[in-house]
Amino acid sequence: MIHDIIAKEVKLVQNKKTNIEARVILILICLGVFCGCFWVMNQTYDPLARYPYATDENRDILLQYLDSEDIDYIISNQIQPEEFIEFIDEEGFNIRYCRLYYTAAKTQAQSNAYIVNFVNRFRQHFSANTLKTLLEHYSYVDLTTFYENEAIRQQPLKLVANPSQMFVILNADTSVYKYAPLNLVQTGSLSLHENLAQAWERMENAYQSMLGSDASLGLVKGYTPYDQVFTEYTTLSQINPERVDQVYLPAGQNELQLGYTIGLQGYQEWINGLLAQETVDYAALKEGLEESLKVKISWLEENAYRYGFVIRYPQDKESVTGHLYNPFLLRYVGTENARAMQENNKVMEEMKLSEE
Repeated sequence: MIHDIIAKEVKLVQNKKTNIEARVILILICLGVFCGCFWVMNQTYDPLARYPYATDENRDILLQYLDSEDIDYIISNQIQPEEFIEFIDEEGFNIRYCRLYYTAAKTQAQSNAYIVNFVNRFRQHFSANTLKTLLEHYSYVDLTTFYENEAIRQQPLKLVANPSQMFVILNADTSVYKYAPLNLVQTGSLSLHENLAQAWERMENAYQSMLGSDASLGLVKGYTPYDQVFTEYTTLSQINPERVDQVYLPAGQNELQLGYTIGLQGYQEWINGLLAQETVDYAALKEGLEESLKVKISWLEENAYRYGFVIRYPQDKESVTGHLYNPFLLRYVGTENARAMQENNKVMEEMKLSEE
């Protein structure tokens, strides 16, 4: 009896062992089948299957230069081949900046290698939309020089993306660098924006009508290019380096570079007087002017707005503009804006101006 029981137990153990072995074999077979299927699938997998713009012509080059993450990126962002294919073999190419490369090339011509290098170095300064605007107004060389020198030397200094806008405000934190405006016309030896030139002629005629044909507002400053501003600023800095930025801003930051600013007779005399004073005293400066200049100041303060001009840096607004009063420096803003500024005693920094 005991022998029969032992025999049954032995047989039960043997059956369990057989079942385990069978299960192991089954698992190994399934694993082998899975690996085989995976290998077959891997041999036939097309990483560009989900990319609708893959063609027989571009497939090989896409697979050569883009890894799986890159391919996922162009799929998820719906990037078409024409946005990057011409840059793909350039050293430093990064698919994540392809729209910047594309925007740059379409806006201002340059070699693909140059564009890739330019974007890779300075991409933190612009978006695709901003880059387009910048390249419509500045050269690659000027942008490179600005970002490498000016922006580092004078932090924080921001380059104005669209310096052609009528109401650009320049100060210690903004720059148009070497921008040269279009739509300039000659008035005597000076260049002015064409809209300003027409308004200037009307204002000069009105002044002569009121004070006689021999009277003149005396236009002495118009559009002033970067290099000339740089020279003038350097000269004035030697007179009074501590105060110069309050009377004449440096090159790139000076609104005379915009084409919408003019200086009238008395302009330079006033600046020199401000720099020569130990303590700023406008009353003393006015007292020292010849009578015709005193008359001119009064007329401008009462009438310039009628022709679209404002005194750019008026008295009692120094804390807003960061600039000392100069009654001979005018900015053209259009008649409606000028009237609103006159009536509300506001400067450009305090207004939301609109083109008429």
